[in-house]
Amino acid sequence: MNKQSFLHGAMVLVLASVITKIIGMGMQIVLNRIVGPEGIGLFRMVFPMLMMILTLSTIGLPTALSKVVAEAIAVGDRRKVKHAMIFTTVTVTILATTFTTAVISSAPWLTQHLLTDSRTYYTVLAMTPTILIISWSSILRGYFQGMQNQTPPSVAWVLETIVRSGITLVIVSFFMPDLVKASAGAMVGLLAGELTHLAYIAVSYWLRYRFERVPMPPMPPTGKPEPLRKTVWSLFEIALPVLVAGIAGSIVYWLETLLIPRALIAAGHAKAEATALFGLYSGYAVQLLVLPTVFTYALSTTLVPAISEAIALNQPKLVQRRLYQAFRFTAMIGLPSSVIFTLLATELSTAIYNTPDAGPLLAIMAPVGFFIYLKSPLSGILQGMNRAGLAMAYSIIGAVIKLLIIYYVASKPGVGITGVAWSVVITNIFVAAAYFLTVTRLIGFYVDLADTMKILISTLVMSLIILQAKTATAGMGAAYTVIVGVSVGLLVYVMLLFLFKALSLHTVKRIPIVGPAAARILQWIPFVK
Repeated sequence: MNKQSFLHGAMVLVLASVITKIIGMGMQIVLNRIVGPEGIGLFRMVFPMLMMILTLSTIGLPTALSKVVAEAIAVGDRRKVKHAMIFTTVTVTILATTFTTAVISSAPWLTQHLLTDSRTYYTVLAMTPTILIISWSSILRGYFQGMQNQTPPSVAWVLETIVRSGITLVIVSFFMPDLVKASAGAMVGLLAGELTHLAYIAVSYWLRYRFERVPMPPMPPTGKPEPLRKTVWSLFEIALPVLVAGIAGSIVYWLETLLIPRALIAAGHAKAEATALFGLYSGYAVQLLVLPTVFTYALSTTLVPAISEAIALNQPKLVQRRLYQAFRFTAMIGLPSSVIFTLLATELSTAIYNTPDAGPLLAIMAPVGFFIYLKSPLSGILQGMNRAGLAMAYSIIGAVIKLLIIYYVASKPGVGITGVAWSVVITNIFVAAAYFLTVTRLIGFYVDLADTMKILISTLVMSLIILQAKTATAGMGAAYTVIVGVSVGLLVYVMLLFLFKALSLHTVKRIPIVGPAAARILQWIPFVK
């Protein structure tokens, strides 16, 4: 096992994220067209419950494990790695088993009294086996992240997406037009994918990457292996803030699921119509908006162990370098994405989902896309610096703001679901700004204005081209407008980055698998260096 560099590890995850997102997006498009907004709404009502239970089952330990393993490997403490793995596995297994049993026994009450639609009963039952499976997978994923080897989790992620997508579409197609069975079938597809994920990552761990085989530097002569109690404390030092933040986020996610349909009903919509509107928001508009997070997720995942290692080795300059790399990468991806989703919101939702009604919701939220994408890497930096508690506090405040806006605004006749979209805008601006100011205060951060201006100018030119494409393709159909606008706009954007030397062939070559081939093609362009 060779430790991957920060950028290489991030690129491996980015590649896996892109592959899984393309497959998953294709599955989601077909699924949305098969079951419609109401069917998506049924499934989305249960999904936050799963996220909440997984948060309580893992209690933040997988994230903490990645940090502790990275620190232990940096100083050559093999026993600390062993203690951290055993304690995390035992604790998470006990909790996941307990919550699985509790959900099965209380499923009738949950669906009849807590969720707004009792048709979710079989979906809840189908969800329960995934709790233990995903919990075990998250432990092994945290272990590999701590080793800064992102390849096994990435391959497992791709395999899981392929299996989940295929089985979900087959089962859902078989059960339609019965939305109740189709929703439960989608959860069975999720279970099959997670089983595949666990099987691959567990076999990889057992055959090649057990902690007994991890190469480490020799421990200093004055050093001693860390005692178990201190290792456990190190785990909970990061796990508890992550747990509280996770609980708060899951509660908010769940409360949104409960509150939004009720607010829409209060605004004058029928129950079925409220479920469909919730499906438009959560299963259509939000799914498009968060597409670029496949890139920022990779950053946040690799930042926690990378920052932890830099701090353990007392390298503050490296911490600042990681922060700027994260900011620059997010800007290069997030700014053009926000523009595309804003200018082509209705065209995208029409071409992809054949549902133009999701376009206005996407257009409201898309301008703050950059803030949404920046939150994840900033949170990873704070966790790596043992400041997860600060990230937690700002997340909770933002969550409260969001729920208050939904409660007081979305329930008003004439506002409804657009009030939910505005809650996303206000909350993400607040949380991202709070994260950024906190990180800047702790370690200092100086934006390279010249480099940032190059990205902004390239994005502005791309925006003008997309607007021209919309005008030139008016009346030709949404799909044609999207294809022409996005392809020409992004091509010009990338070429301008090369022209301004904001992007280089060296960076392209570091992309796993496809990078070297892409660099050989690009080198024939005169200004690409």
